[in-house]
Amino acid sequence: MPPRRILLVAHAYLPDSHAGVEVYTARLGAGLAGRGHDVAVLCGRVRAGEAQYSVLEERAGGLRTFGLVQNYPYRDLPLAVSDPALDRAAAGVMATFRPDIVAVQTLFGLSLGVLDAAKAAGATLALHLHDGWWSCPSGGQRLHPDGDLCLPVDRSRCGACFDRFRHREGPLERAGQWLAQRLPGPVPPDLLHRGFAALPERARDGVRRINERAGRRAGAAVSTSTGPDPRIEDRRLRIDAALGQVDVVLSPTAFLADSLRADGLALPPVHVEPTGVPADPGPPIPADGPLRVLFVGTWVPHKGPQVLAQALLGLPAGAVVARALGPAPFPAFQQDVLRAAGGRLEALAPVPPEEVGDVISAHDVVVVPSTWAENGPLVVLEARARRRPVIATDLGGLRELVQEGVDGWRLPAGDTAALGALLARLATDRAELIAVAARIRPPPTVDDLAARVEARYEAARA
Repeated sequence: MPPRRILLVAHAYLPDSHAGVEVYTARLGAGLAGRGHDVAVLCGRVRAGEAQYSVLEERAGGLRTFGLVQNYPYRDLPLAVSDPALDRAAAGVMATFRPDIVAVQTLFGLSLGVLDAAKAAGATLALHLHDGWWSCPSGGQRLHPDGDLCLPVDRSRCGACFDRFRHREGPLERAGQWLAQRLPGPVPPDLLHRGFAALPERARDGVRRINERAGRRAGAAVSTSTGPDPRIEDRRLRIDAALGQVDVVLSPTAFLADSLRADGLALPPVHVEPTGVPADPGPPIPADGPLRVLFVGTWVPHKGPQVLAQALLGLPAGAVVARALGPAPFPAFQQDVLRAAGGRLEALAPVPPEEVGDVISAHDVVVVPSTWAENGPLVVLEARARRRPVIATDLGGLRELVQEGVDGWRLPAGDTAALGALLARLATDRAELIAVAARIRPPPTVDDLAARVEARYEAARA
């Protein structure tokens, strides 16, 4: 494949955020750059003090980045789907970078107009699937506010669900956004951000917790109203039109593509390309000592740290050492989970993505207790790369990534008793744990992923 100019599009990027999509984007970009391509990233940036919709050119994760300043990414429909101001900024980036290929990872917090801008620039348009945002406006998790799975998506409930979900921002965030949009012209638009930043750290933390708990209470009620919502129907029409422009679709698992089709989306042909991760087998699991358990993920309910916390309560003291690693955008939720664990779960300090594998190697088993249908979480593949078994929820793409009794175990979502029983068994029968670890086959590498994606891009251009 000759050198191409490739623009990767993501809702956020390093160093602001280190969640799965951001790390995947950075690794894919580095892999493609290593194969001789000119790679850049177009992403959303929260930058208090910078003008809304301005573009910041920086370098991050070894790549050139175009940051679209979006200080208020939590928006109601229709701006949560199509934002004309963002579209104009994206078109300016296309004119500056002149991409041959635009590869969209996520558009949450951005705009469908990014796809229009890519096609107007004459670029081949690729879509990487990561979650259910294309059919679910409420964060893409396809979960109702009461925690029930929404598979397939029931569009008659989407309007009420979206109004309750509201991206889980709290009342202070909503009020701040409303006020910032109505400040008189001479007042700087970042006045509220700067005022908050000027508070002492303890005061800022207290405001965050109050805001979060108020937002959680506001979103707890579930509307029973049903029927077509014009906002949701218009969103679907816009998305169908946008998907009609896509030249190639890639997904880490067959589950996500199949489930989006079941939601009614008219996806172009999808190529399943498993995610690649850095290769490093790590040290063997020790034959004795307490069972060292690790949760890696964002501290949010659909990732299930609360499930692990409850499962730990019934275990004998000292039999298990459990730790959790990941960002905590909702500190009050993290505090509640740690309190519920009764001191049996420790929150680790954040580490950069390149050090996550070492943290995994320092444990015996990784727990992925998600309550939503995951696509292909990186932590499962990174655990496999380190020869560490995974205990996962029996949902979604996890069924493709974890083979029962071969390289891990799968349990029903939210079954704290089953998780606790399995952890107790592994704590006393390390032979089973070590035998499973010995059967783990390494996942694809980042270089493998870049080579396969490169071939898909080039075939789409033919």
